Amino acid sequence: MKLLVKSMKIPGIIGGLGPETTARIYLALAMSFAEEYPGILISNASFPKYIEQKIIQESKDCALILPYIIKSIKQLENAGADFIVLPCNTLHSLLNTVKKETHLEIIDLVEEVSKIAKNYRKVGIIASSKTVEDRLYENKNFEVVYPEKQEQKMISEIMVRIIRKNSDKNDKKFITSMINNLKQKGAEKIIFACTDISNLRIKDKDIIDSQKVLIDAVRRKMILKS
Repeated sequence: MKLLVKSMKIPGIIGGLGPETTARIYLALAMSFAEEYPGILISNASFPKYIEQKIIQESKDCALILPYIIKSIKQLENAGADFIVLPCNTLHSLLNTVKKETHLEIIDLVEEVSKIAKNYRKVGIIASSKTVEDRLYENKNFEVVYPEKQEQKMISEIMVRIIRKNSDKNDKKFITSMINNLKQKGAEKIIFACTDISNLRIKDKDIIDSQKVLIDAVRRKMILKS
């Protein structure tokens, strides 16, 4: 039996941020190529769940999770990954710090999403409280419209429920209402600046889905010649 010669770069995915999102990204990438199954590495970051809640809902310092992220990166390096994928918008506040811990390239999710958003004058954002607080998507190329304080609190609570598979139809209904609220404030597009929000499977032509954007960016990187 003839083996296929390695023709694609191997992504190293930091998994568990959250688990369903990791699985969806893996499946999307694994089924993307017609002639062969691609090499994909995943290191599922193991960390206490309370850290997740503190960062998403309470806007605590993302450095709480940094040691666990670095551990996964080292595992992915040792396993032969060609580049790193961090499928979490919120943790991109750590990107500059994390880059110092590895010789591998890390895909910048915020940058990839912003490349699309810059085509619009004003965009709304649905994200964790930490992402909003850190203003990760503030950009000279477009204006960002944010939810109200109480709305933001509810969004972060919903995010935790999604990650833990406890969300229900009311959560989906609330996020849909938030899309409409942000549009009423003038947003031309709505960034789902949380890869887990995508798991609610809300259909709206005006969503810029960071999970989909990330999958597309990883796919392009996999087939890019050195």
